[in-house]
Amino acid sequence: MAKKVSIVDIANSLGVSKTLVSLVINNKANEYGISNETQKKVLDKISELGYRPNNLARGFRTGKSNTIGIIVSDISNRFYSRIVRTIEDKAWEKGYSVVICSTNEDYNKEREQIKFLCDKQVDGIIISSSQKDDSQFQELNQLKIPHVLIDRKFDNSNSCSVTIDNYKGSELAINHLINHGYNRIGLITITPLHISTIRDRELGFCDTMKEHGKVIDQSWILKIPFNNLEESIEHKITKLYKSNNLPEVFFTLNNNLTSNTLLTLKKLKIDVPDQISIIGFDDLLYFNFTQPSITAINQPVMDIGEKSFNLLIEQIEHKNKKLPIKSYQLPVELIVRESTKNIKL
Repeated sequence: MAKKVSIVDIANSLGVSKTLVSLVINNKANEYGISNETQKKVLDKISELGYRPNNLARGFRTGKSNTIGIIVSDISNRFYSRIVRTIEDKAWEKGYSVVICSTNEDYNKEREQIKFLCDKQVDGIIISSSQKDDSQFQELNQLKIPHVLIDRKFDNSNSCSVTIDNYKGSELAINHLINHGYNRIGLITITPLHISTIRDRELGFCDTMKEHGKVIDQSWILKIPFNNLEESIEHKITKLYKSNNLPEVFFTLNNNLTSNTLLTLKKLKIDVPDQISIIGFDDLLYFNFTQPSITAINQPVMDIGEKSFNLLIEQIEHKNKKLPIKSYQLPVELIVRESTKNIKL
């Protein structure tokens, strides 16, 4: 077995000090006035000799693992996978590795994952939480573990967060429908209902309907369990269809609900938008290409990823300083396509 290359080997081969090589490896060369030419020589020699740093040992020395954790409810959901991809790209640029966890909206599993990441001594955590309150994050604050909440947040929380204007998104959707002549509007929502994202979208729906004097028919409010999404949507829409009690349009509160509603309507041979229309919260690329294309509320996914990562890095790099709590609420936009039409007489 070949001898493992060390920092000393790099230094001896170049005739420089071990300290100089260490500063280049740890991205501190500019801070200590090491020329670009010397830095290049060190980096070239590292590549030539195949040096691999001992990250565990370096972590003990610096108190950093150069690893961050990301916890989301469902990594297979395109909304979260796009956010995670953005964070991962930004992390790579800054020399960080990423550990990704999915909770399946199980708050006990989420607590175990937070503990797992803390035990792994990650430098910080970005999390879309399923918790009912922020007690878990109060503990992280007490332990001075950097973290940022994304997509969901808690009232009066002392944690940084990046969310979108969920209430406004529902307001845009319902105003669009009513302005195009829709009166019988159904809502397809998802559990757990305590999550701020869903709560604010539902509130925006209810308030906007009431402002327009529209009746909210409870038989058209379909509450879908996260862990039985496909079967539940098919069962509930089929029941409405067979009882001849479909609304004119469904407003679906996330992209999985939208996709599975479309699938069920196709199975039932219900034409969209001639027999029923659909508008979804959270746009996906393929909504441009479905037949018909789908009207949706678009969320700034890349901005969520970039802002949450930047907030986390700021905390990590100033861990011993008391920083202000920063919360960003990003705007959304309505993308009008073929699945909603003007039905005014």
